Amino acid sequence: MNALIRLIATDLDDTLLNEKNQLTERTLNALRAAMAAGCGVTLSSGRMMEAMLPFAEKIGVNAPMLLYNGAMLYDHNTDETLYATRVPYEVALGVARIVEDAGSYVQVYPGKGYYCTELLERTHVYARQINVPAIPTHMPMSKWLEAHPGDVQKLLVIDTSAENADSLQARLREAYPHGASFLKSKPHYIEIMPEGVNKGASMAKLAELLGLKREEVMCFGDGQNDVPMLEFAGAGWAMANGCEEARACTPLIAPPNSEDGVAQIIERYLSNGEIGALRV
Repeated sequence: MNALIRLIATDLDDTLLNEKNQLTERTLNALRAAMAAGCGVTLSSGRMMEAMLPFAEKIGVNAPMLLYNGAMLYDHNTDETLYATRVPYEVALGVARIVEDAGSYVQVYPGKGYYCTELLERTHVYARQINVPAIPTHMPMSKWLEAHPGDVQKLLVIDTSAENADSLQARLREAYPHGASFLKSKPHYIEIMPEGVNKGASMAKLAELLGLKREEVMCFGDGQNDVPMLEFAGAGWAMANGCEEARACTPLIAPPNSEDGVAQIIERYLSNGEIGALRV
């Protein structure tokens, strides 16, 4: 018999949320049913705290969350940061300069809120998605960083196309083989986190904290940044609408987010008696 699933962790955008960035009633009910069975439920996203808390509170997540692609483990029930690491200032500044030199766009997340040079259409699209407005600096982000030295939680490049993002991602990786990691959360989004930080490494920390074996963890994701988490989990489910890398890293493919894919899989596990309680 397979190990019971005692922790469910899911990405938000293009995974748990539907194509309208909504948390449907069916998905909400499935998550609550899993928790009623004693299972831990948490969120794992590149989003910052302000953009995750509304969903955490609506769901009633009962396990610590992974924020900033795993750069922070945070328990919103106790308001306790269990783990956090940041992108070194010199790396963040260098990344911003490279992005600007390439003619692209970068947002900086110093720890509270996020900043951009100007409010462009891509800023508005992103802000509507997470329901948190950006703060414009009206200067290049490299200049803003020079005036506000300090390590940052993450940076996010929003490029105009997947091809441009691929090229810029390769350039950034070549410039900084150490000091940061560069993974895409959408075809044109490059997430810049501290070196060695990814959702898989942080999920391993969380599992250890909760006294769980990896085979007792189920994860859902759609992006390149979800791959390490899907590979760590005993049951790593890539969304059918996910990127090629996510779908290639696991044999488990969930229905798309537009069809409540996460809910469908959780319902199946519940029906089969394969979801158990977190150990006390």
